[in-house]
Amino acid sequence: MHYSKRIADFSDYSRVVSLINDGKRQMQTTGITQWDENYPNKQLILQDIEQKKLWLYGEQYEACVTLAEKESIALIQRLVVHSQHQRSGIAHFILTDILQKEKNKKEIMEVRLSTNHSNLPMQKLLTSLKFVPSRKYLISGREKFGNFIEFIYPMR
Repeated sequence: MHYSKRIADFSDYSRVVSLINDGKRQMQTTGITQWDENYPNKQLILQDIEQKKLWLYGEQYEACVTLAEKESIALIQRLVVHSQHQRSGIAHFILTDILQKEKNKKEIMEVRLSTNHSNLPMQKLLTSLKFVPSRKYLISGREKFGNFIEFIYPMR
């Protein structure tokens, strides 16, 4: 399985917002308390595009993810797969693709991703890829969502 990928630009903005909104509907429908009407917001999406951190996967905006690097950590955020492509393996492909990319960077010591306690499909996927849960925490201003779980993939 292979999906095209590229960094998003401002011409992709409306399609990315649509993809994020589809993800919010999926979460609401399945009882995942991770995203709401305020997060992720349009300002955050624009910021990800401006900083060239937002990656698009697939020819038809099948999925997107934000990848940031801070010191020795690669941080995966806001991974979403369009509802028409759920259970297709694209999230597995994206995470594997990121891990392979980051392995080539000697300064990156670990890859991190956080997900909500209610996002069982993501937790299962992360565990299958050998990510290790490292801590539970609350996010300031988002306490109503309950605990988030940080997963770490050690690179060395």
